[in-house]
Amino acid sequence: MDRRRFLSYLALATPAVGAAQRISAVRPPQAARVEKYTAGSTPRLVLNHLGFLPRGRKVLIVRAPASSDASGCNLRDIGQFSKPILLRPEKVISDFGDCLVANFDSLEKEGLYQITLGEEGSVPFFVRPDVWRRTLPKGVDYFKFQRCGMEVPNFHSACHSDDARRRDTGEHLDVTGGWHDAGDLRKPMYSTMQIGIGLLQLARNLGENWDHAGSGLARLHEEVRWGNRYFLKMQDSDGLIWRDTACDDAGQNDNHWTDNRVGSSDDRYIDVRKPAQTSAIFVVLQAMVASAFRKSDPPYAERCLAAAMRCWNACTRAGDLYDMSWWALAGLELYRTTRRAEYGNAARSLGTELVSLQNRSFIGSQRIIRGFWYTSRADSTPATHWGFAALPLLVLLELSEVFSDHPDAGRWRDAVRLHLDEYVVPMTSRCAYRIVPFGVFTGSPTPEHYRPLAGELTYRYFMPVRKEFWWVGLSSHLEGYAVALALAARVFTQNGYRDLAYRQLEWIMGANPFGACLMTGEGLRNPYPYSRFVGQIPGGIINGIGGNTQDEPVLDTERVLDWRTGEYWSPHNAFYIWAVSLLEAPARSEAGIALLSGSHTNQT
Repeated sequence: MDRRRFLSYLALATPAVGAAQRISAVRPPQAARVEKYTAGSTPRLVLNHLGFLPRGRKVLIVRAPASSDASGCNLRDIGQFSKPILLRPEKVISDFGDCLVANFDSLEKEGLYQITLGEEGSVPFFVRPDVWRRTLPKGVDYFKFQRCGMEVPNFHSACHSDDARRRDTGEHLDVTGGWHDAGDLRKPMYSTMQIGIGLLQLARNLGENWDHAGSGLARLHEEVRWGNRYFLKMQDSDGLIWRDTACDDAGQNDNHWTDNRVGSSDDRYIDVRKPAQTSAIFVVLQAMVASAFRKSDPPYAERCLAAAMRCWNACTRAGDLYDMSWWALAGLELYRTTRRAEYGNAARSLGTELVSLQNRSFIGSQRIIRGFWYTSRADSTPATHWGFAALPLLVLLELSEVFSDHPDAGRWRDAVRLHLDEYVVPMTSRCAYRIVPFGVFTGSPTPEHYRPLAGELTYRYFMPVRKEFWWVGLSSHLEGYAVALALAARVFTQNGYRDLAYRQLEWIMGANPFGACLMTGEGLRNPYPYSRFVGQIPGGIINGIGGNTQDEPVLDTERVLDWRTGEYWSPHNAFYIWAVSLLEAPARSEAGIALLSGSHTNQT
């Protein structure tokens, strides 16, 4: 699929030349059919299909002109014959159209509810304390259904036991295992390693009790180990990490089932290029695996740690904002596992570099926002990313917790607060759904609509669609911000950040203009996924709502198998379980992490 071509250039792009320019030279933008599929006039009543926590924020959006009569908006417990509660939605001026919004936070009684307005009823929803946590097993099981190299009953037979041959020499190497990445059969390292990170973050945040059915850490560790058998095989003798198996930038030739016989004509290929960011993500994951398995399987933990250190030593840790964010996280995870000063020093130094890339003054003849990030030292364009936009925040928050007494800890925390309070909060306040826009821009860099902010600055909620051929919906973007906001809520003891984290996830779970839940098997109006080989996968999250040239929300609701909005993709589930586990987690300490993993507790 063309998404893979994007990833190859993204991973290899230098800081001075963005991925978008490189791709445009290969495949220019073109209109996509899905750009026509904007939200209709119904449903009018939209909210989170899962429901709400008893003591959490509860929001209903009425998609109707602000002048509409909503006096008959009633909420009732559909499990009892109780008197309905009258809601009083209020007018809100909002991007995506003015609307009416009702808050019913005072409803704390557990039950199954529905809201009606005239002849229309909302999706029935719960008020219960496990409304989010109960979705975690489904989100985790999705990964097992995507396993490659084995039979997955009810989904596919044993597959790809002949993976794969080097594209440069044709030599066969055993790189079996791992996971199919998305709605296809490919195995890019860049995105599938997010699965392992997400699973281990879930284990770190909730421990044995992550699943109320009692599956325990063994279930998570088994899944991590399955994927990691592939990742370890993708490390070259020089310590660096190959890019992928079967992604085939030239076309779709590797995206197929095989006969499972080594040496036949349908054998797939290994792309032996070695993107720096892929290596950084590899180090993060292997350090986390080493920490997680230190008690249960010391030899395996040592093997993973050795792989991480070998990769770290082979790399030059430089690049753009997101490269440095991954390397800072890599150093931090190595420090957590080993307590070696060299890794802590590197992580702190990279954190300071991230702070230096933050915009701290009002620019563009406006005084509404500041605190966003620049792309690199060589590129002062405001940074944007389909899924990693919140990664610098996450890194600085983690650094401030691990090195809470360091002289720079205050600067790291201040940088986070600046971004959240003077960028995220004002930008999310422009829309009733409270989602974080894709990014800010200067003017209109491509021939499409950019929403005016103030002065010279503009913004879009969704990726530009006339910049390059590749663009997708923003499930990972919103989930990534949910992760950072959840962590910030804990660090700063700010419930407002927590509420905003939930609003990002609520968009995924149905509180959007389409009233569509983007996780298969939850909620209603689920788009049929772009999943070309196994069909629907319970718990899978699709790319989600994107935009058109007017920055209007678009989604494949017509079953045309649009990959831009409808395809499953590994990072979406990984960020989802990470975010929910943080929001569900009790207060966490570095000592607690060390105790769970068996690592040392002294700081250097």
